[in-house]
Amino acid sequence: MLTSAAQLAAYGADGLGYKNYLPDAVVLPADAEELVRFMRGTKSLGLPVVMRGAGTSLSGGPVAVQGGIIVHTSALRAVREINAEGFWCEVESGVTLNDLDAILKPHGVFYPPDPSSGPVCTLGGNVASNAGGAHCFRYGVTSNYILGVEAVLLDGSVHRFGGPAGGRGPWREDWKRFMIGSEGTLAAFTRFWLRLLPLPEKVWTFRATYPDLRTTESAIHALVAHSSYPAAIEMLDPRGVAMVESSQMACGLPEGSFLLLVEIDGPAALVDARVAPVSEILRQAGALDVMFSEEDTIRKKLWKARKAAGGLLGQLSPSYVVQDAVIPKRALAEVLQLVYDEADAAGIRAVNVFHAGDGNLHPNFLFDSRLPGDLEKVERISKRLMERVIEVGGTLSGEHGIGNDKSGYMPLVFGPDSMRLQLAVPAAFNPAHQMNPLKVFDCRRFAS
Repeated sequence: MLTSAAQLAAYGADGLGYKNYLPDAVVLPADAEELVRFMRGTKSLGLPVVMRGAGTSLSGGPVAVQGGIIVHTSALRAVREINAEGFWCEVESGVTLNDLDAILKPHGVFYPPDPSSGPVCTLGGNVASNAGGAHCFRYGVTSNYILGVEAVLLDGSVHRFGGPAGGRGPWREDWKRFMIGSEGTLAAFTRFWLRLLPLPEKVWTFRATYPDLRTTESAIHALVAHSSYPAAIEMLDPRGVAMVESSQMACGLPEGSFLLLVEIDGPAALVDARVAPVSEILRQAGALDVMFSEEDTIRKKLWKARKAAGGLLGQLSPSYVVQDAVIPKRALAEVLQLVYDEADAAGIRAVNVFHAGDGNLHPNFLFDSRLPGDLEKVERISKRLMERVIEVGGTLSGEHGIGNDKSGYMPLVFGPDSMRLQLAVPAAFNPAHQMNPLKVFDCRRFAS
């Protein structure tokens, strides 16, 4: 158990950074059995309980907004079984994503979700937020790969929903679907059964640059409609490219233009045959430059630059907010222009680096929370963005979750009846809202 001020300071924020809430204590169970014993005594504590993996959440999720106890599950990091023939594995909730990838690779299989925080984020956090990643356009998000969940409720009871074969298990309803994306409001996770896929035989990576938003959006639409079905379609705006090229991650990206990073994979003969059509699509949309390669070293360098963008933002600005929303791709140029216009008018720097293939926006707003009025400016821009997202038919989150950062926007999407229905779910598992209060719904307050 951690209780000193210095120890607790490390748990005051998640990846969102600029909001800080100190817990009363942090406990680190050594294994699943110890976690179960702790959960059995939580009701008598009369304090909020907040589950936490690596703390890389970008929504204000695994933080103690009402104080209480943070349960850090980093010690639950065993890969219990790999069944490559059956394309599944059993892992504990504290396993990090990149560690799992490295363990699976010799078996010729992989786990597709790949958020940029892969070197440190845990599977427990990924399941809690239904994380996606750069390759989710083709491969989908975490919920597409969860066969089973073992969960511990507040009374210490352990329940298994699904398993290696998926399905519901002994339950009438498929409760694991409630667990995925529940953001720590229902239960603590101890282990998962994950669906795996065979490693692709070959990969081609493309880099194309465009002069403006209109031509960039045109290329995205053409790629999405093409039979090559890319695994990833990522976009960096000119500010994002300049940021990468001025850092140690520089990899020769052409500056001053919008950049698309595209990847196709699959059987070698099939993928090789698709290289020319994909490069032609990129050119016909108005590309200034198109480069493509099958070399793994080039691929890794490009993806390292793309995925390091979030960390680089923290070096450029004392504070920053990474938003997360999904819009129809027909509205990409319009909504991105709104981001630039609103941010520029407020004197806030905006950088866009996001999953273009599925319209999952990640506008980054750079500011200084120490300056009076800066945070309020960012919050006004974020609200205007979310209002427009809903107006064009989008939704509040693609992979980061709601947390306490976007809980105030929920009424933009859901009416009173829908909100009551959704609140009934955490109330069934957690009537007093002791688990992760003030998350997802800002009315979920724990009263001891």
